[in-house]
Amino acid sequence: MTGLPGESEAGAKLKRTALRDFEAPLERNDPRWRTPTYKLTVSPTDAPVPVLLRYALTLIGLTPGGPDEKVAWWVGFTYKGEPCTLAHEKFGVRLYLRTDRPEVEARQSLSQVIKKLQGTSKTVERLILDAAPDILGIGDATVLNQHYSLRRAYDYFRVRAESPDHIEDEMKTGESPTGKWTSFKSGEMEMQLNSFHDMIAAISAFLSLLEHDLVLALPFGDFDPEVDNVTNLIGARWGDKWDRVLGHADGGGTFRRQLTEVVERWRNPYSHGGFEKGHGATIWLHTPGVGAAVPVGLTRVRESPHFSFIAARESDIAEVFALFDQIDAWLSTVLPEAMEWIESGLDVRYDNEFRSELAIAKADGNFTRFLEYHVHRQDMINNMDY
Repeated sequence: MTGLPGESEAGAKLKRTALRDFEAPLERNDPRWRTPTYKLTVSPTDAPVPVLLRYALTLIGLTPGGPDEKVAWWVGFTYKGEPCTLAHEKFGVRLYLRTDRPEVEARQSLSQVIKKLQGTSKTVERLILDAAPDILGIGDATVLNQHYSLRRAYDYFRVRAESPDHIEDEMKTGESPTGKWTSFKSGEMEMQLNSFHDMIAAISAFLSLLEHDLVLALPFGDFDPEVDNVTNLIGARWGDKWDRVLGHADGGGTFRRQLTEVVERWRNPYSHGGFEKGHGATIWLHTPGVGAAVPVGLTRVRESPHFSFIAARESDIAEVFALFDQIDAWLSTVLPEAMEWIESGLDVRYDNEFRSELAIAKADGNFTRFLEYHVHRQDMINNMDY
């Protein structure tokens, strides 16, 4: 895909509206290049995605330049006949204007140019969003690697679940019109409840991390844009992602079953408003012989109901996290290149060029060198050392 559908129409619209005073840059021998230069540093809030400003200018026929030392790109143009340059430099987006008018007027023009460029956002964003499902679906995309931010959330709740803050017992006494009263709150029970709640949060965080890593792992396996649709895979349930990426791996069926049991027993009742998955409510069962209503949870995964609101024991918590540790270790053995890339922090590309280069590196036994090259290349991009 060399361009987006509707680019010509969008460019014509911008020429009539927001960018009607923008024209091609001056020839290098034009004397107006020798007038004083004024600079405006564009706030990140005014240009959250700088490349969209560049794209808007290309839609009206302007040609960007770059990269160069400490500059990712630049676009030259004239605004009302005066030479301007918009550049994405290492320390931000900057707009340059050359004019022999007073500085106050020059600053006003700089502000006008930025406002005009901001005015292109709706047209540009709509153009991209209309094409987004097809672009992502065929894999012409890079997915941001959020492994470590999701991992931090999991680690945070896990530590709290395994080592809850100590709470002392609390006993209160007092008097009321009906006599003396005493209340007691068990610190140990409060700690157990806190630990249980943090375990539920840790399970949810682990599943988010797992789903994210499985999506990032797709290009490292047999991903085929002719068959797989990335948009659909991202939106699939965790089990479907697991089956797609790990369904044929040795041990995959066992770990999937064990993880499903954890999810159905602990997470699902609390991620569906306190209701068991597959049924409409947690039930207080009027049980003959008990003399009270007993809360039970019903689930299609387990043949017999279990009590939903009794906190997990320490052994339950330990078993859950032991399983997660086993899954983590197993993933590193069945998806070695994918996990090594993910843990490097690099984002993941899905396009044909990247997947072809990756396949060659793996076949030649040069994956480590391939990864090191991309880490170095990303460092250069981050520092704009072109």
